[in-house]
Amino acid sequence: MAQFKAKWGERLLDIIFPPRCAGCRELGDWVCPRCQAKIEIIRTPICYQCNRISEDFKVCPKCRRTGSVNRLMVYGYWQSPLKELVYGLKYYQVRPVVNVLGGWLAEVATRFCQGVDLVIVPVPLHRSRLWERGFNQAQSLAEIVAERTDWPLERALVRRRFTKPQFGLRKKERRGNIQGVFAVPAHQKPILLGKTVLLIDDIVTTGATINECAKVLKQNGVREVWGLVLAKA
Repeated sequence: MAQFKAKWGERLLDIIFPPRCAGCRELGDWVCPRCQAKIEIIRTPICYQCNRISEDFKVCPKCRRTGSVNRLMVYGYWQSPLKELVYGLKYYQVRPVVNVLGGWLAEVATRFCQGVDLVIVPVPLHRSRLWERGFNQAQSLAEIVAERTDWPLERALVRRRFTKPQFGLRKKERRGNIQGVFAVPAHQKPILLGKTVLLIDDIVTTGATINECAKVLKQNGVREVWGLVLAKA
């Protein structure tokens, strides 16, 4: 009965607010087939920093010297229409798009994370930005990935202070802006001990945020940190 009500509610919303592609704004689908076909998907695994071919998206030894994340899996490049789809999710709260984008991330995770005991952790927002935006896009994506892979989801990271947006900052400024921001709550430490964490976010640019998260997680007993993001800028 509850499932019937949920489906009826979705149909009613589609009548009142018909699906419109977050990429091109055409009516019909939240992500139309034409926009999906235009996305430049990263089909050959690479090191996200130097773009060299890398087994299963592992960060190469040279790039590992400046970061803490072990591998970083990326769905596609930060270009249209993927850029518009992520903006629609992140800034305009086109929440139905999360089912599509989260599904794409789940496909990548299923392909490259077989046979590993993972814990999914989203990159957190500060509570003030969460209140302003209404939801955490990384949390929403992580929920879809967890649902489709059956890996446990933990809110194992918190932001201790508000920071400026990373967008528009230089590489050195990004590192300074995010340094010391994240923490692991005490009750989460036993859950993470010795585990591999799948850290989920929407975009990676310099990797400052995801590497700071990885550093803090490893300081609290995590064995390895693997990143999973929609787009590489």
